[in-house]
Amino acid sequence: MARGDASAPRSLRYTLLLYLGALLAIFAVALLFAARDYGKRAANRSYDHLLVSSALSIADSVALVEGQWQVDLPYAALDLLSMAPDDRVFYQVADSRGRLITGYGDLPRAPAAPNGQQPRLFDAIYSGEPVRFVVVARNLSSETETGEVQVQVGQTRRARDALAADMVTRALLAIGVLSLLLLALVVVGVHRAFRPLVRVERELSRREPSDLRPLDAHVPREMDQMVAALNRFMARLSTSNETLRAFMAEAAHQMRTPLAALRAQAQLAMDDEDPQDMRRSLRSIERNATHMSRLLNQLLSDASVTHRSNLQRFAQVDLAETVRQALHEALPQAGPAPQVQLSLTDEPIHLHGDALLLREAIKNLLDNALKHGGEGPLQVALTIGEGQAVLTIVDHGPGIAAADAARVFERFARGEQASAGGAGLGLAIVKRVVEAHGGRIDLANRQGGGLVATVTLPEKPA
Repeated sequence: MARGDASAPRSLRYTLLLYLGALLAIFAVALLFAARDYGKRAANRSYDHLLVSSALSIADSVALVEGQWQVDLPYAALDLLSMAPDDRVFYQVADSRGRLITGYGDLPRAPAAPNGQQPRLFDAIYSGEPVRFVVVARNLSSETETGEVQVQVGQTRRARDALAADMVTRALLAIGVLSLLLLALVVVGVHRAFRPLVRVERELSRREPSDLRPLDAHVPREMDQMVAALNRFMARLSTSNETLRAFMAEAAHQMRTPLAALRAQAQLAMDDEDPQDMRRSLRSIERNATHMSRLLNQLLSDASVTHRSNLQRFAQVDLAETVRQALHEALPQAGPAPQVQLSLTDEPIHLHGDALLLREAIKNLLDNALKHGGEGPLQVALTIGEGQAVLTIVDHGPGIAAADAARVFERFARGEQASAGGAGLGLAIVKRVVEAHGGRIDLANRQGGGLVATVTLPEKPA
């Protein structure tokens, strides 16, 4: 057998039938032993009663006359024991000194008992087979003297063993029939218990790949969590598919115009014979190519942020180090470096989140501040207090109109004072990342001009 087949998990149906069948088998074996024990005890009680009655009847027939023991043996008592055709009966009557009065003289002696007047029952081997014995003692008296007589009666165990075996056989038959009925009931019960799974399987198999509606199958209470988890998974998958379709549609819409303009400018440049006109066309081509490259990067960044936000694979993140990395990536590598006033704590600020997403969001905020921040220095501050980390980015640009304060967080939405060349995705990415981390972002105009962007994130100490 292949390794994959050997390691494949067993079916639930097989596992349930195996364990329930094993439980029934143990139950049947336990019942069989109990029935055998009960059969032996019931047979012993029945025949012991006859054995004791026979010994007492013989003891009543013994008399002490003028110092001599006389026994008028009641053969009816022995005949009662010999009604079992295969059994043999033995008896003995002796005085207190063990001297034989009548009967078999070599019968085995009874074990000592604290109360000698009570019948004593015991098993012993006699004449080559197991025999059940009883010993009864009686005190007899005459006008001149008293004495004690002991009567011992034995019976072979054939009849009682046959009775016990018959009782066990009948019990075994009943246990076998009951076990088969219970096994059939278990098979039917397991089959009916798995019907909801079959219904769920059939409903899923009939659906089209695009049908991600929640399951409406009537299932037992134990399957509620599984169906709910499956519905949540399909809801996430539906959301992911919708996001992918929206991304494809928006990407096609946003890229179609720049590509058409780029193609038209390229054709125009090919038709230009004047070097100056050709240079102007090439500059337009370069400008549109740059815009399209920026747009494509932001679309890919938006798709990556959406995907990672849905995954929620968070870990311990040092926010202060993440801010430093984002600032390093946002600052231009060539040309004059902008003025930045950085105020960070020396101690690490730990959050539970995705370092890549946080760095991308902070970098987008810094890009916007550097692009629209005016001539003054860019102020970046990170503080901690009351279980929250607060990142503040302050620029000296034109600020934001009141009507644009909420709209700029929508995808492809741009403020009235936004510079040309943007795609309107930066702040939408920031908002999605911040909300995925349980935080919030606020935009406010600074007195004297400029914009204050405040990001508040819950801190999780290391």
